[in-house]
Amino acid sequence: MPEPGESICTYDVDGMAYHARREPDLRWLSAYGRVFSVWDQQSSGNLCFGVEGKFGKLFVKYAGADTVNYRGRPSDTVAALRAAMPLYEENDHPALTRLLAHGPAGEGYAAVFAWRDAPALRPAPGDESVRALVRRLPPARSLKMLDMVFDLHAYLAAEGIVAVDFWDGNVLIDFVRDEAIVCDIDLYRRKPAVNDRGRMWGSGRFMAPEEYQRGAALDECTTVYNMGALAFEFFGDNEDRTEKSWIGPLPLYAVARRATREAKADRFPSMRAYLDAWREAVGHCRGLD
Repeated sequence: MPEPGESICTYDVDGMAYHARREPDLRWLSAYGRVFSVWDQQSSGNLCFGVEGKFGKLFVKYAGADTVNYRGRPSDTVAALRAAMPLYEENDHPALTRLLAHGPAGEGYAAVFAWRDAPALRPAPGDESVRALVRRLPPARSLKMLDMVFDLHAYLAAEGIVAVDFWDGNVLIDFVRDEAIVCDIDLYRRKPAVNDRGRMWGSGRFMAPEEYQRGAALDECTTVYNMGALAFEFFGDNEDRTEKSWIGPLPLYAVARRATREAKADRFPSMRAYLDAWREAVGHCRGLD
């Protein structure tokens, strides 16, 4: 958050206002079309844009601006975004946002993704509208969405990749196609991965205990916890995680609860084991439509 007395200015791109500490060079954006939306409050330090032009609608992520809610150096965001690109290039999955292009842009670095007309599960602090709509869906539809995200993370785990900074702000909900798309895996890590921060990035509702412990290993059991927490966002109360608050098919509760146990030894040992148990429980559910 900006500190008291800090200079934050309002700028304009294609008639869309945004805030930053100083104005970045965004002239390069015009090659993709006209900006119709801006996200300028990202804690990652990226400026993000919805752009429409000759290539259709695009989502553009830009590192290098001096943004409002990032306390580090713009050069660090450039390095982080550039380093994340292989995660998208090397992993093709229907639940992962599609990278179209990336490279130097203006004073920084940009990544261009396919646009999805789909809101985030949690689009803004305190906004429960998308989550509420998901929870009112027939279970068959919401289960299809969840399975996509779980399957993606089982695939990534098999590639030796651990989820970091996973939360519902990174999950887009396409109500037309009944799909859930993960739009940000920038901070995911390849194994072996270690907590080198203390409190890792992310929302406390999704974070496993080891994501608070400096020096702790981050592994598939961590990702299992993240996915179990997502199940509670769809079907339960992600704060208390009691059976009483579970509104989904009951056979699934035990799977989600085991996934979110405090001790790693009490969780599923791998994403594949979690996904298999989840799908087996779905198979025992009746009246999903």
